[in-house]
Amino acid sequence: MTEHSSEPNIQNAEKEPSLLDKLASLTTIRNIEQFEFSLLKTMAELLEIKEISMYKVRGASSKCTLMVYSSAVSPEKDPETYSFQSHEDYTSEINLPPDIETALKRIKTTGEPYISDKQGQRYSIIYPVFEDNQVNSLLSFELSHALNEKQIQVLANLLGIAHNFRILLDENQRDKLTGLLNRHTFEESILKIQELSLNAGHCCGQQWNSENRRKALDGLGYCLAIMDIDDFKQINDRFGHIIGDEVLLLISYIMKQNFRTRDLLFRFGGEEFVVICRVENEQNAHTVLDRFRRVTADYRFPRVRTVTVSVGATMIKKNHLFATTIIGRADKALYFAKKNGKNQIHFYEDLIRRGYLVEHDKAGTIDFF
Repeated sequence: MTEHSSEPNIQNAEKEPSLLDKLASLTTIRNIEQFEFSLLKTMAELLEIKEISMYKVRGASSKCTLMVYSSAVSPEKDPETYSFQSHEDYTSEINLPPDIETALKRIKTTGEPYISDKQGQRYSIIYPVFEDNQVNSLLSFELSHALNEKQIQVLANLLGIAHNFRILLDENQRDKLTGLLNRHTFEESILKIQELSLNAGHCCGQQWNSENRRKALDGLGYCLAIMDIDDFKQINDRFGHIIGDEVLLLISYIMKQNFRTRDLLFRFGGEEFVVICRVENEQNAHTVLDRFRRVTADYRFPRVRTVTVSVGATMIKKNHLFATTIIGRADKALYFAKKNGKNQIHFYEDLIRRGYLVEHDKAGTIDFF
């Protein structure tokens, strides 16, 4: 392998205080997604590279979540393609690209970073992030040289510290039984949903300018649904709380299998679960939620056998961003589903249209018919 004289100095006596400062800054963040973006930014600065990607793999699934951090790019390079601010980050759910899938297979065999030499001028590096001895994520970036042992050690130490801190964040934000997000993080998530983006163009290796991203977001909406296990008290009374907990665990498992990685899944308390998903319209949201309802009803739970869920949902509007307003609308639709047969889905907006609910604007109250 050809040696190169110019390498980014990611660890030396002069840089060490800067690295400590970066670590200190990272550990002040309390939001997992912000933390992961900041980690990518820190690594990009340490390696002196313009872009770094994180592919969060999902076991044997062909799906992954792509998270990208890009530093400033000169608009003269290609004004039609690049239109970045000083820094930009985004996420999207994609199929695992063939080159990343090839690298993943090699990494699982060797346990080492995957390095592809591009004619001795650029090196494409796929760096694994392990969790419980399994590859959890893959970091992808390019350098003018292969990583040396010292650089690999620095990255390993940085990722080790980041991994331990992320565990602490998870413990604070996730329900201990199911591993889903907890109620503590719900209101914060409502405030952040407008910042979530779905940049399909990134999946194909294309960079969208700000106008294209705005148009894409204008065509998408958000749906919030409350999902309540039908007759859960009877399950606890008849089979005991251990079996009841097993039902909660299996419901959370079905949720993880049937919703996308980017959807926000919460255990809201007791037998209630909440999902916030990005959808094109109400019909699309109904399709997604009804699939979950049907899969749950068809699942054979140990001892209990059949468990069903009732679902109340609402579309999140730009002028209705208060958590109490949004959850209140979904709760009214859930109440209607419970009172009218259970194991069904109702949307607040549809109940209003059909005259089953009447909202009084002045009093802010709801009448049922």
